[in-house]
Amino acid sequence: MTKAYRWQVTAVVAIGLFMAILDNTIVSVTLPQMQKAFHTDFESITWVATAYFLAQAAVIPIVGYLSDRVGSKLVFLIALALFTIGSTLCALAPTKEALIAFRVFQGIGGGALLPMAFAIIFRIFPPTERAAATAVLGIPIMMAPAFGPTIGGFLSTNFNWNAIFTVNIPIGVVALVLAILVLPGRKAESEQQAGPTGPIGRKRFDIAGLMLSMVGFTALVYGITQAGSKGWGDATVLTFIIGGAAVLVAFVVVELRVSDPVIDMRLFTNYTFTIANIVMWVVAAVLFGSVFLLPLFFENIQGASALTAGELLISQGLAMGVGMALSGTLYNRVGPRILTTIGLVLVVVGTFSLTQLNVNTTGQSLQIWLILRGLGLGFSNPPLQTLAMSAVSNRAMAKASSLVSVTRIVASAIGVAGLTTYLTQQAAAHGLAIGKAIQAGLATHQFSGVAATCVKLAGPTLNQAAVQACVMRQASAQGLDDTFWVVLICCAASIVLALILGRDPAIRAYQEAKARGEEVTPERVPVMSE
Repeated sequence: MTKAYRWQVTAVVAIGLFMAILDNTIVSVTLPQMQKAFHTDFESITWVATAYFLAQAAVIPIVGYLSDRVGSKLVFLIALALFTIGSTLCALAPTKEALIAFRVFQGIGGGALLPMAFAIIFRIFPPTERAAATAVLGIPIMMAPAFGPTIGGFLSTNFNWNAIFTVNIPIGVVALVLAILVLPGRKAESEQQAGPTGPIGRKRFDIAGLMLSMVGFTALVYGITQAGSKGWGDATVLTFIIGGAAVLVAFVVVELRVSDPVIDMRLFTNYTFTIANIVMWVVAAVLFGSVFLLPLFFENIQGASALTAGELLISQGLAMGVGMALSGTLYNRVGPRILTTIGLVLVVVGTFSLTQLNVNTTGQSLQIWLILRGLGLGFSNPPLQTLAMSAVSNRAMAKASSLVSVTRIVASAIGVAGLTTYLTQQAAAHGLAIGKAIQAGLATHQFSGVAATCVKLAGPTLNQAAVQACVMRQASAQGLDDTFWVVLICCAASIVLALILGRDPAIRAYQEAKARGEEVTPERVPVMSE
């Protein structure tokens, strides 16, 4: 395969991947509009977002396994077709029940695109070019969540709620045609998968692993996502989390006993693969948690519109793109350890300013810090993805990609739910403290700090509604400060893990050969599953 052809393949899969991930967050700002259109309550309409997320969690674990049997190109084409058809059905949905059902259909296609994209790219690129390819694919993964609210706000404001689905149709059709023409076929893929003993053989179908993975991951992710709104002690939340975890334990036992597992859990016995994934989980939790927290600050505390909030976050998204481009270029020279460490340091520095938020903080004053966070996230993610997959053979690439993708989804769900719960608790605690300070001040006629600010805003008549609104805004800002401290501490702890990351064996061999003056491109270094 020529270098030009490999980059054509990368561009095609990146288009499909961007749409699939964008639909995770683009819906969030249009939910109120959907609620009015279907005359329903907000809790019911949130299933439009939840259904898509759960469908992804169900399908991601199994697509790598299926692609090994029928071919990555066929699975990618089917997934892209399902996503495009699902988008069309969503745009035409007559009822909320139909919309939710069509979102499941769309989510199955969108979820399958993520692991397939990485499996295809890592199989066709030699080790020395994988970091750059990962950086290109990382753009939709990292930037789509940041741009989702902005794009969704623009489309819903200027058109209607169904515009967020209609826009996928022409892009999906073009991507589908290009994928048919460009992606390597089954024969080329079989040659790439062939190990030292020849092509991969046909083994017994792991139906037990297939069912257990779908049920376990879906139940676990649902329980975690509901914990953010219902609390971790809620009976439904505990039932799904404990039930999902129990099913996944059974799944692991089954997978360790079969010769051709749906997901190869033995990959975690490799030090490099495991440490790289742990750091990736933290980055995923931080990214998706922040995607929720920052718009909350701009919209609920400062009263900005969803579109304005999205515009204020564009700088972070663009900085991510720059960071990923730089990390892809520097990977072969400095290695994943230095790049990831620098990235996490930048995230910590940028996050510190978010621990100092107050009701008077402006979006403009945060831009430099958001840019630093974006650069840091962009610097850290592609090297981690490349390093994790460097420990995997071409034969195991699809399953490894599914494993990385589904665990990242679980980490994202935990990050959002955990940070949301902590924010709610801290905001309530601060609100109670401010309320007590105001009550104490009424007795002494002396107020200080936040209590004095709220009393002053309430006027001489001490308007109760004004006091309550002020207390809520102040308490929410203080709760956000506490929550971003948790984010900062987690990122700082991850720096320690980044410093003990393993080395990419292929890049190390390339550097040693270059130091000897040899002009060589190293072959794939078989590390695992061969």
